[in-house]
Amino acid sequence: MAIEEEIKLTAASALVLDTVAQDGALLAKCQGTPIKTRHFLATYYDTPERHLLQNHLAFRMRQEQGGGLRANLKGTGGPMVAGLAQRQEWEEMLSTPIAHWEELPAGEMRERILAAVDPQAALVPLFVTDFQRRVLLLQWEENRVEMALDQGEIRTDTQIHPLAEVELERLAGQGEAIRALADDLMQRYPLTYSQRSKFGLGLALLGLDAEI
Repeated sequence: MAIEEEIKLTAASALVLDTVAQDGALLAKCQGTPIKTRHFLATYYDTPERHLLQNHLAFRMRQEQGGGLRANLKGTGGPMVAGLAQRQEWEEMLSTPIAHWEELPAGEMRERILAAVDPQAALVPLFVTDFQRRVLLLQWEENRVEMALDQGEIRTDTQIHPLAEVELERLAGQGEAIRALADDLMQRYPLTYSQRSKFGLGLALLGLDAEI
């Protein structure tokens, strides 16, 4: 298990992300390749009775480039405050999709999920996140920060929510670093603190006012 710490900023439009990606001051702080681009397609699941949601858990399976699936579970970390989220996180690689929770490989993720659901319960899809991510690894003063520019959509069977956001994740150093970087970006670009995570936005499409 790891503790994820990140700040999410909502962009006024996708064009804002293009402008941020060309910011010379940020590019000067990049480590390695300035920008790496990846496509992320993930489906969030729960039980028919939504037992994971009741236990403040979010589970997804994401197709990885080159094959395989990355299973991800996020747990309670308190509500998002001024864009900042701190949550428990577990990850496992899967060779094939699973249809029932008992099929998860042994480990902390499986134990945490099976404490909340019937092992033989079916996985029910909730919604899909589908976006392009441009990643910059920044050396911000004495800290390492991953900045992701996400553009795409979140969709259910009947609704679509466009996605344009900046995600700042602390990799090493002090937590204040991502806050300082977020403040700097908001002063120079039409960005605001996100009120919901991608999971929260998906739940809103389903008419559920909940967040982990």
